[in-house]
Amino acid sequence: MKKIIMFAASVAAVTAIESCKKNFVDAPVTCANTRISVKLAGTVGTRAEEEGITAENTINSVDLLVFFNGGEFDGRLDAFAHLTGAPYTVDATSGNRKVYAVVNSPVDLSYVENESQLLASDVLLSSQKTGSGNLSNFTMIGSKTQTLASGNNPVTVSVGRIASRVRIRKITRDFGSAALAAQSFSVDAMYLSNIVTKSPYSLDLTPVAADFANKLGVCDNAFDTWAKRSVSTSLSDESSVSLDDASNYMYCFPNSISADSEEDVFEVQNTKVVVECTLEGKKLYYVIPLGALEPNHSYDVSELVLTRPGSDDPNHKTEISSCNFTINVLPWTLVPVETEPGKYVI
Repeated sequence: MKKIIMFAASVAAVTAIESCKKNFVDAPVTCANTRISVKLAGTVGTRAEEEGITAENTINSVDLLVFFNGGEFDGRLDAFAHLTGAPYTVDATSGNRKVYAVVNSPVDLSYVENESQLLASDVLLSSQKTGSGNLSNFTMIGSKTQTLASGNNPVTVSVGRIASRVRIRKITRDFGSAALAAQSFSVDAMYLSNIVTKSPYSLDLTPVAADFANKLGVCDNAFDTWAKRSVSTSLSDESSVSLDDASNYMYCFPNSISADSEEDVFEVQNTKVVVECTLEGKKLYYVIPLGALEPNHSYDVSELVLTRPGSDDPNHKTEISSCNFTINVLPWTLVPVETEPGKYVI
């Protein structure tokens, strides 16, 4: 089930005006004026609601942008409104139009004159929170193409978040060897490395090196709010720590790169999960490559099973023989990643 927020829009005719005037196209256009009244109809049940992650669904503002669809003015802006509460309305004109709804835009979209400008506007990962530091400002976007007549024209726009999210639900220590099992061991933290920190509204980005943070497995701390979670739990052998609480989700922007790299000089590559541990006072890392990340997808590692000491380098993935994990993408949309059913074993 796809994570969407549904906007039911009814378009009603406005009383006759002497001529059809457009706010953003200078040339005269023969059409009837309409008013698009957008009402938030509610949300489809999603894992976010089921787990009580209400902040992920917060609506702080809605930008409505109506573009001509086809014809001489194809892609030109017909109408725009920035709204911080109901009623959501914008005056537009009749005809074939493409209606965009942008929720919680950190970008002032009043400058937009055409669809290409909107889709090329960048959103930064650092903007996906409120001033209080809470992750409750997720930007969402969706569009609907529809012919608007002079009567009532219900329009529904489904929007999805730009961000991707990742979580490990459970970490199990199962070293097996009596000598290793006797050593002290703790899980200290988990974080995302090689995270993409910006995205255009088109969601079509081939990232370059400058778009990444936490490169080569090293946290630069600037994105800890989004991409790092403390665990701080000691584990004896054959024991587990549950991280199923929704507060353990980590967030980044989509990354279209699936190729991995372990070079010491950064090159564009996939996003990874790094689990930072301590074994007998020595820092060790378990690295899980994620492959390409899509917007509005939630990637779940159901259980990470640690069967031996990890790597001393957070940029080098842990061999499959030393840990076992499963990644599922939830809707947000579910994608399993596993070495065997239900697990990723390292």
